[in-house]
Amino acid sequence: MKITGVIVLLNLLFFLIIFCNQGYSSSYKGSFSYIDPHKAVEEMDPGWNLGNSLDAIPDETSWGNPKTEGYIFDDIKKTGFKSVRIPVTWVDHMGPAPDYNVDEAWMNRVEEVVNMALERDLFVIINVHHDSWRWLSKEMKQDKEETMRKLEKLWEQIAKRFKDYSEKLIFEIINEPTYEGFSEEEAGKIQNEVNERILKLIRNSGGFNDKRLLVIPPLLTDTYKAEKYLIPPKDENIIIGIHYYSPWDFVANWWGRKTWGSNKDKAQMDNDIRIVREKFPNHAFIIGEFGVSNGNKPAEWYFIDNLIRTAKKYKMATFYWDNGFDNYDRRNRMWRDEVLVKIIINASMGNPNAFLNPGILYLKEKQEIKDIVISLELNENKLEGIYLGERKLDLNKDYILLKNDQVLLKSSLIKTIIKPGVYGRNGILMFKFTKGVDYPLEIIQYKDPVLLDKPFNIISGVPMDAKFLINFNGTKLCAIKIFDAKTGRPIRDSWTPYLRGWDDFNVVESQVVIRKQVFENLQSGTNLKIIFEFFPEGVILDTTVPVL
Repeated sequence: MKITGVIVLLNLLFFLIIFCNQGYSSSYKGSFSYIDPHKAVEEMDPGWNLGNSLDAIPDETSWGNPKTEGYIFDDIKKTGFKSVRIPVTWVDHMGPAPDYNVDEAWMNRVEEVVNMALERDLFVIINVHHDSWRWLSKEMKQDKEETMRKLEKLWEQIAKRFKDYSEKLIFEIINEPTYEGFSEEEAGKIQNEVNERILKLIRNSGGFNDKRLLVIPPLLTDTYKAEKYLIPPKDENIIIGIHYYSPWDFVANWWGRKTWGSNKDKAQMDNDIRIVREKFPNHAFIIGEFGVSNGNKPAEWYFIDNLIRTAKKYKMATFYWDNGFDNYDRRNRMWRDEVLVKIIINASMGNPNAFLNPGILYLKEKQEIKDIVISLELNENKLEGIYLGERKLDLNKDYILLKNDQVLLKSSLIKTIIKPGVYGRNGILMFKFTKGVDYPLEIIQYKDPVLLDKPFNIISGVPMDAKFLINFNGTKLCAIKIFDAKTGRPIRDSWTPYLRGWDDFNVVESQVVIRKQVFENLQSGTNLKIIFEFFPEGVILDTTVPVL
């Protein structure tokens, strides 16, 4: 019996060692260690969003993502993220008034996913997400008190289910709140009331909820709305949650905005975030969502790095918005843009990243290849070396340091990389720095793009997608503008001929699809001038399409 007992004990000990080495934790339920909100913000940075999964409409896989599995959180933690925001949309799984009961299966699924993240010792934020625009915003004007009661009934159920969870589970009241039919000032006051009422409900819901950290949003989670209207509840265990997608024309590639990074741009970013830190100096903050989908990778990397460093300057944790297609591929378990995610992690650790200008090297076919100067923004880094594959380039033979912040790439080196008749990426020079993320300088050979096929016409009153077949020849589409060829009048937005990037068009291999909403309300007899703009900047392709 004694020997058997020892064997059982040793097996148990072995299991616990393996379990702990996996980074899993079983203490996420039934125990609670108080954590100060400022300390929590430090410990949860950087964060990642499980976007377009539990918040998808109507179900978890409705927007193209696979069912969430534990390996996702393994990968996120291994990458360096310390927390996960899990957006949840509830309305499609709620019963009618007066109880608004959440389907048991849905509540169980939310808890299952929360457990997956907590088991990996990540901080977790859960919220009420697209309900904000699905019903809260619309119904508040119709019946304010009943709408408030509906939100309270929902939070009663969430708070009850998770009341015994550890301090690593955090509640967020509502995502990006806005209220139709009210003035901005009225809407700001309503959000203050929502915050107060839901906070009070959660604090009185039992378990550890009396001291659980709670994220409260200002109107639209906007810094300027927060500075103007937010009155935080008098509670020691709250975190103010803001989002940052500014400037929108760059972040979303709307209206032809291709670049970001001037001193004016950086000063505006600093001001956008500084105003709330100055207004609420004693409160903890998170930037619960940020991201960029411009398509100009070097500019995206620079924007994200500056945002992370600005957030750290004002002691805010950041949560990268990732919808399953932006970056982390949840089926194949890979990052589509490894450089960007490394920049996020590195900057969040307080390490400065270095950048190149130009960030991509475009070389036109048949043009004379000359020496090329690359400027370095070192940000306290030193250049350790430049690599072509496994080969470390030779200083003075392959490149020359002109100054501490300039590198001259010799034409003899570039000629060994360029391949005749090969368009697109011909090679990558990897710049390695002392602290910053390795920077891949793509060398791309191109020639002018060619329009292979286009619609014969567009039929007035019958909106349809318009499809253009283009041989890109190493270039990359970055913007489209459309206007009346005769009058110059824009057809989408009255003040600019540029389309709204990715909302109005997309690229599938060699085909550019301009979506049908662009062509609504066109008059027959109009000739549309369509101009495609590419990287490298200055390369364009234009055509005319009649409206019948």
